[in-house]
Amino acid sequence: MDFLPTWDSVRPWHWWILGALLLILEVAAPGIFFVWVAIAAFALGLVVFVFPLPVPLQLLLFAGLSAVAVVLGRRYVARLPRDPQADTLNNPAARFVGRTFTVTQSIVNGTGKVRAGDSVWLAQGPDTPQGATVRVTGVTGSVLLVERGDPHP
Repeated sequence: MDFLPTWDSVRPWHWWILGALLLILEVAAPGIFFVWVAIAAFALGLVVFVFPLPVPLQLLLFAGLSAVAVVLGRRYVARLPRDPQADTLNNPAARFVGRTFTVTQSIVNGTGKVRAGDSVWLAQGPDTPQGATVRVTGVTGSVLLVERGDPHP
């Protein structure tokens, strides 16, 4: 078992293997966290390759590089433009906001049904006769919030 590092001998390739394992963990775990720690491990491997350092200093540098990489990485990700459809990924009804649909069951006393795509959805809005069109203004759970649409169905 000479390939395992001891306290007195951590080589650059040990850090590179740790970085690769962290990247594999990033693929398996949700979120973007381990990639920044992996970058710190790869960077430390390069530092140790150029400047052989004692193990305690390597560990301190790894902790510091990891903290800096996570902070800078989170700032970078926060500045990336967001895809508007990403917010509707787990809320399929949200994709209907702004679209116009036909009332299939008259909206009476604020409640009715509309045909959206190939399914019928509950709708809340002003009283509207069957066959009229309504525009979706929002979503509450699985209920579409609507307002009167085009006066010609």
